[in-house]
Amino acid sequence: MKLKQTITQIDVAEYDVQIEISDGSIYAENFTQSNAVYPAFKTLIRVLQPFKDVALHVQTNSQPLADEYNATQQNPNAALLNHLKMVIARQNLDVTIEYVA
Repeated sequence: MKLKQTITQIDVAEYDVQIEISDGSIYAENFTQSNAVYPAFKTLIRVLQPFKDVALHVQTNSQPLADEYNATQQNPNAALLNHLKMVIARQNLDVTIEYVA
C-alpha cells in the first residue's frame, strides 16, 4: 500500500500535513508552534496505527523524516523515531520511507 505525505509550511512555526492513502482516503492535520519534523512524525504515527500485517511505502517531502528513519546509525534518544518504530513493530508493518522533493 502506498501513502503520500505532504508537509506545507503555512507561516512561522505553522504546518499543514496531508497524507493521501492509496485507498483514496486523506488524513489532514494542522500544527502550530512546531518545527517541521514533529508534524511529519506525529501524522505518520497516527495514520499507521490502524494498519496491521501489511507492507507500506511512504513517500514524503520531509527529508529529515526520511533521513532519520533510513539512517544506518539511528540516534537511540530520538523519541519520535522510537515511537514510530514501536508502532511499526506492534502492528507488524513493513514500512519503507522515501524522500520525494
